[in-house]
Amino acid sequence: MSNDPWMALAAVMESAKQGDYRHASQLRKFILDEDSAPTLVSACLGLTADTGLDADLDFLAELLIEGPDYLRIEASLAAQWSGVLWLVPFMVEAWRALERRADQEAIEANLSNLLDPLEDEPEFYGHNLSPIEYRAAIDSRLGQLKNTCGNDRCSILSGLPVDMNRQVWLMRKSLIPKDPDDWMDWSNFLLWRRKFEVYSGVDCSSFYGKNGEFQPLNAAAVLDQYMAAPQPFEAGERYFFGNRVA
Repeated sequence: MSNDPWMALAAVMESAKQGDYRHASQLRKFILDEDSAPTLVSACLGLTADTGLDADLDFLAELLIEGPDYLRIEASLAAQWSGVLWLVPFMVEAWRALERRADQEAIEANLSNLLDPLEDEPEFYGHNLSPIEYRAAIDSRLGQLKNTCGNDRCSILSGLPVDMNRQVWLMRKSLIPKDPDDWMDWSNFLLWRRKFEVYSGVDCSSFYGKNGEFQPLNAAAVLDQYMAAPQPFEAGERYFFGNRVA
């Protein structure tokens, strides 16, 4: 593997695109290197979340428990991207270990994205619960999700096992506001877009212009093309560029 961290990252990604997930562990040295650029650490953790096997997800759990605060926060975001249910208790332990309220809120946002249903008011972000009540609420929700999934290994988002083709339908529906004057909350759409691109391998770069402005017509065209020939995803499983991560 190249000594250049960005080249190494690209090599791991290219292997993963072919369904070879054996190399994510090689990114750990860049994640743990205190001299690594924050953007590199985030990219390596993101790819670990997207393509990591059990041992790689164990590494995320270790960071959540034992890592320095900045890595706990980054690992929590990575755990959100993976969506794997058994990582949630480790996210909660990281939340408990952090002292700064802003850092705790960052993890609460990740937990909310995973556990709060779309149609309900957030229970796990912007709450007034004590730490004991918050942990109890999460444990209760985890119990419900384990019953739904049948185990704690499934991938979840918005309080449900990830169902990519349903998610694509929701993405497309969100681009058609009932009232043209309505303000639209794009936060869920941004989560969905990343998950869709990771799972399917569909290029979503046209969703945004040169200056980062959202291009809804382009997004609709990409989604329509996908929906005409959707990929066969199984709900609750993880995928990378159309291949199941297992």
